[in-house]
Amino acid sequence: MRLSYNKLLIVLSFVTLTACSNNQNKNESYTLSATGYGSSVFPLATPIQVSYQDEVKLLRINQLIADKTKVDDKQRAILLYERGLIYDRMGLNANSRYDFTQSISLDPTLAASYNSLGVYLLMGEAYDEAFDAFDSAIELSDQMDYSYLHRAIGLSLVNRYDVAQADIDHFYELDKTDPYRSLWRYIINAHVDLKAAEQQLKTAQATEEDNRFAWAIVGVINGEISERDFFDNIGNGVETNEELAQRLCEAYYYLAHWYMNNDNLTKGIYYLKLSAATNVKDFIEYKYALIDLNNIQNKLQQQALKLQQAQQANNPSS
Repeated sequence: MRLSYNKLLIVLSFVTLTACSNNQNKNESYTLSATGYGSSVFPLATPIQVSYQDEVKLLRINQLIADKTKVDDKQRAILLYERGLIYDRMGLNANSRYDFTQSISLDPTLAASYNSLGVYLLMGEAYDEAFDAFDSAIELSDQMDYSYLHRAIGLSLVNRYDVAQADIDHFYELDKTDPYRSLWRYIINAHVDLKAAEQQLKTAQATEEDNRFAWAIVGVINGEISERDFFDNIGNGVETNEELAQRLCEAYYYLAHWYMNNDNLTKGIYYLKLSAATNVKDFIEYKYALIDLNNIQNKLQQQALKLQQAQQANNPSS
């Protein structure tokens, strides 16, 4: 017999994780204390590996997808989307992108698939197609807040900073209490007016009860916490290597942009590499660290080529 939609969702609750790590990172609380790591070296976590739990979930979803007698097209579209998320965590980009595409083919109203596909299109520099995907996600659902973020990032990548600013400001306004939205607003708006972006970040304040980890990153950029104290205490409240890797992935990414905004490209590149080295493949910070590194490399190569051409023009006989 066919699985009802509700029964299918119950099955999925056991065999898959949600997409929140690809949309919104929610780590445990962070507090400064007198007893941190006290280390003078950069903290590192063991790079995240494919989990046995994800392998099991993948097998179960494959079984459901293969059984055409129990699921209809809309249900199969959800399963393909969920499988795409697992492939995403595994770093199987081609598989993940294919599943999101197939999911949309089976159910063109599945907004989450458009959002996830759009990120992969950005990574492949297919900007027009990515913008179409984010537009579709936003039109189909009022729950796709992060499509505004991804579209803002994509627009900034093609130097359309004024439009990107409108998107990121809207994304921030949807939840002013979210520290990640404040950080992304700082990164995007710094392309337009760095001083104004810094001032905006200084106005972002956590409530007394809100001690989420990302607020500590805001504190470092705002000069309220020293970077040394921040990293000395980054393991406070962390119980697993995965949690530490997630924190480091985020911290190194946002601080990389802080350094680059302060004309320290070398340190920024180093931190972007450290963010990517955590291997937290389903975090947007990991994905955009790879995009940033590729763009920086391309720009440096173009600058080197222009310099070489200028030198040859000045010394035609050499």
